[in-house]
Amino acid sequence: MASPKPAAPADDILRVAASHPEFAGGEVIGDNEVRIDLRVEMPLHFQADGGSDTGVRIVEPVTLRIPSDYPWRSPQVRLRADFPRNFPHLHPGGADAPPRPCLVDGNQDEFFLQFGLVEYGVFHLVEQVAVWLRKAAINHLIDPVQGWEPAMRRGLSNTLAFDAETMRASRLKAGGYVAWRSRFGRMGAEDATLLDGASVWINSDGVKTPLSTTDKSLFSVSPMSKGGTSGNTIIGIVWADKPPSGGTHVSNRYTPDDVTTINELRSRADTLGCRRGLDLFLRNLERSWQGWHLNQPIPVGIVLCVERPFHLIGSTSPIELLPYVIEIRPYDQRTTPIVGGGDEPVVPALHYQTLNAPLLRTLAGVPERPALALLGCGSVGSKLALHAARSGQQIVAISDEGWLRPHNMARHALSPTAVGQPKTAALADELVGFSLSPTVYQDDIASALRDEANRAKVIPAGTGIVVNATASLAVREALSTAIRPNERARYIEAALFGRGRMAYMLVDGTTHNPNHNDLMAEMYATLADGEAVALLADPETGLAEIQIGQGCGSLTMTIDDAQLSMMTAGLSKEIDHAADHPNADGLIVTGVCDIDTPATRWTRQTVPSFETVAIEGTDGWELRISQRIAAKIRSAAAASPHAEIGGLLVGLSSARMKTVTVVDLLDAPADSTFSAGLFVLGTTGLQKAIEHRHQASGRTLFDVGTWHSHLADEGPSALDWRTATELAAGRTPPSVLLIVTPLRFHALIAKDTNGG
Repeated sequence: MASPKPAAPADDILRVAASHPEFAGGEVIGDNEVRIDLRVEMPLHFQADGGSDTGVRIVEPVTLRIPSDYPWRSPQVRLRADFPRNFPHLHPGGADAPPRPCLVDGNQDEFFLQFGLVEYGVFHLVEQVAVWLRKAAINHLIDPVQGWEPAMRRGLSNTLAFDAETMRASRLKAGGYVAWRSRFGRMGAEDATLLDGASVWINSDGVKTPLSTTDKSLFSVSPMSKGGTSGNTIIGIVWADKPPSGGTHVSNRYTPDDVTTINELRSRADTLGCRRGLDLFLRNLERSWQGWHLNQPIPVGIVLCVERPFHLIGSTSPIELLPYVIEIRPYDQRTTPIVGGGDEPVVPALHYQTLNAPLLRTLAGVPERPALALLGCGSVGSKLALHAARSGQQIVAISDEGWLRPHNMARHALSPTAVGQPKTAALADELVGFSLSPTVYQDDIASALRDEANRAKVIPAGTGIVVNATASLAVREALSTAIRPNERARYIEAALFGRGRMAYMLVDGTTHNPNHNDLMAEMYATLADGEAVALLADPETGLAEIQIGQGCGSLTMTIDDAQLSMMTAGLSKEIDHAADHPNADGLIVTGVCDIDTPATRWTRQTVPSFETVAIEGTDGWELRISQRIAAKIRSAAAASPHAEIGGLLVGLSSARMKTVTVVDLLDAPADSTFSAGLFVLGTTGLQKAIEHRHQASGRTLFDVGTWHSHLADEGPSALDWRTATELAAGRTPPSVLLIVTPLRFHALIAKDTNGG
């Protein structure tokens, strides 16, 4: 027996629609259309009248047009041709086309497909139509609490891009127009019109200009390499006249945006109170072409600015901006550049917000962040810069002395077309597109930070965050020494190691204590993750000399771009978190990525300010002690009230910064002497303990001196100075002697016995 013939899509759609409780009838119209009649819920007094006072009938016919690629796309909904058009949530279209309701937020095809079974998709589409008609009947398609629904412009092919708030701020209280300089791109043949074959993009930065017969820079046209034309044009911003009764002209009636000609645009402007300003703009536009010509069509933008009775959806402003495009043809031998007169085609246009910081912050869902100065424009720095730019953050300065080479393209954020340029110049060019114009410093950063004039180029006034992405010890130390008293900018260091599997970030305290050198030492001392320690310090996974050409190499890491991008994105998120949640303490962040998956474990550790002690016997050296270690020393001394005790200091030292930083202790050996008047550090097992601690820290932390307690609050004795001398003789300088008394710390380094 032959298999039954499957039902046609139209029959299936009608069958499913008939199951809806508000279905009142219907029929299949040909192969690709179905008409269904829907009962519309409305108050009883409307039903008695045969329909609502908004023009919706008790039973409304609705046409479902089936696309050729159904069921991969949704049926398209059409209302009756004479359905009222003064509703929101209607797609734009001419008066001769059936109205099309906008039924869902977003894409109707995606809504239809989400239900899996086609029958469910059809049923829920019919339900959306029923809900739409129900709201239209009682005029609830606009909710004043939610806001005024702007005119639907989805699916239009012409666009005006400008900053909406800047345009709203150009308001003329008495009415009239303002012209903005703009740029355009036009696709289509020269004889194509906006209603037949031509499409336009117009972009403006909001620069006001008069319409002048002498300023030939207002308009220009030239061919684009892949077809079409581009050039200069203007946007006319038209404001409603002030009503005779005073106040402002408020338009509280929703009208369809079915404008197709200049005469229809004039009529629309008339209903909105903008007619005088529109006519004035068009006359001055025509007058500005007196005495010259261009033999190509030039699109011109027009925006009618309309005050609504309450704020627009998604905005605090009641000003709706209605953009349109017309074209002028200022040909030689013309009688007017608007060759079609009142019948010249006009099209409603989409509005896109221009690329600016507020737009980027809105799309990213982030707050406004402090202005950023970036040190280092390499693979990490360039990616951090573009993450910040795409989040709407101001970048005020970038610095690097390097040039982009071919090997950088393995993981740099910029295009290979920038190879051969300084990294700063190439990155600055990229940032121009984000309306950013940072100062550029193309030289050694560490040297610049030590020079007052150049420091201002690297870290300009007004900088809120300084990000050091150089992974350079010299830059880290130069940054710490370049800090000015009461400087409010926060300093951040971010870097990758271990072939991109390990990332760290350091954020100094609000008073720049702890600084990055303190935090680096603290990280080495407290990092409990053995894998992280190995990745940070192991030469097999750290920096290595990579051959990049014949007879040359570069100190870099072998790492693919995906790994670097993933870890740098994590660092960018941590930088943002630190900016959004400032803390008075310092911060250490580490991330370690699995060896064969993208999974990464991130940890945050806050670090209080370090205690500082001037070191006696020096020319300005300073001892910096982690509060964690200072507390241990005081606790140990307090626990031994009858005998001096002590031990070994572990940390880092820097002759450039004149600092000794203490982040760990080693216990005194068993053969040490402890008495009421004397502590003598023993030697049994001491060197072995020092070497073990050095290795455990990834060979980064060293023996930097000793400490012992005094039972009374007294400073260094003659014996202490002799001990310091002996200490200096037995260790690599500088070697500090730290004395803890019941009230304070004292630090000393043996004076030069040669009298220096």
